[in-house]
Amino acid sequence: NTQADFDKYKDFEFKPGTVILFNMNGEFEGQFAPRGSGTEERPIRVTGYDAETGKVFWENMLKKPVIHGRGLVNAPFYLFNNQFWEINNLEITNSNGSTDDQGDLRGIHVVAKDVGTMKHVVIRYCYVHDVNGKVGGKQRGGIHFNVYGDSIKTKFDDVLIESNVVKDVGGVGIANQSSWPGIKSPDYYPWTNLVIRNNHVERTGRNGIIVRYCINPLVEYNTLAYNSRYSTGHSVFNFNTIGCVVQFNEAYGNTSSNPDDIDHGGFDADYNSQGTIIQYNYSHDNNWFCGIMRRGVNTDITIRYNISQNELLGAYLYGFPQETGVEDVKVYNNVHFFGKGKGNRIFVKAGKFRTPTQTTFQNNIF
Repeated sequence: NTQADFDKYKDFEFKPGTVILFNMNGEFEGQFAPRGSGTEERPIRVTGYDAETGKVFWENMLKKPVIHGRGLVNAPFYLFNNQFWEINNLEITNSNGSTDDQGDLRGIHVVAKDVGTMKHVVIRYCYVHDVNGKVGGKQRGGIHFNVYGDSIKTKFDDVLIESNVVKDVGGVGIANQSSWPGIKSPDYYPWTNLVIRNNHVERTGRNGIIVRYCINPLVEYNTLAYNSRYSTGHSVFNFNTIGCVVQFNEAYGNTSSNPDDIDHGGFDADYNSQGTIIQYNYSHDNNWFCGIMRRGVNTDITIRYNISQNELLGAYLYGFPQETGVEDVKVYNNVHFFGKGKGNRIFVKAGKFRTPTQTTFQNNIF
């Protein structure tokens, strides 16, 4: 309930089954970096409650307890080598109030290093905003999961990032990253059961959502608005993944005043994105709908049943023109509306002459 309580428990080791309650009227300063892990039967759960009535909120609460990092901590909520945690209904900020680059900052940061498989981390109904200043950079931002180290193969299994709001953050809204090599390496150690669902990610310095180093991750029902304000980046892209599905998302407002600026589209099947499916999405008012970027290594990409409307330059961007190794790209059953005065190119140039290769276009409406 008080800052003294926060300071007392901010690095406390909690036992399985613990419920950590923050008063809905509370505002706290610093970093909450608890220790300890739950179990499958008894996860550690965090949420807000009303100190006057005693009501505990497991669904989305309008007034959330707030933790301010003031740009002085890596992240106001930080987990290191913890598993079986469920984090609900926190409001997080981490800025000194300026527009300056304040360093390696995030809102919520979950880290595993040289520890094996870390299971079941849920982040739900959190509001992360005003992190850092007007800066880009892919390794900082709103809600980030990271694997570090190189001595013990480490990954996350069963991560759910759901129904959060991330706004006005420098860097990337929601992302994961791993220090273990990509899919071409025998040491590839991909994450499993990663779901990013029903989040609203608005006004980010770089990308809205990045998914990396996973098998069969799912990105669905998210809204991505006005991403990549201070650097280039597609609203959603996947990297070093197998079987990534990106569906039922809306992306808009990812634009640049420079028509030769790359990476300002809604969606992107990026480096080593094998077996990617981009389907049932709505892209509008971006520079373009979809990128097919790292053509040297991508295979089996399916882009289908999407709607693209009023993009400023056109429909598709093929990246890295010098690379020709892409294989088996299938683009079918998409609908593109080109508004009056908007871009009308099917294949966007963005500074370089780009030719689509190894792609089948079928039954699309332009």
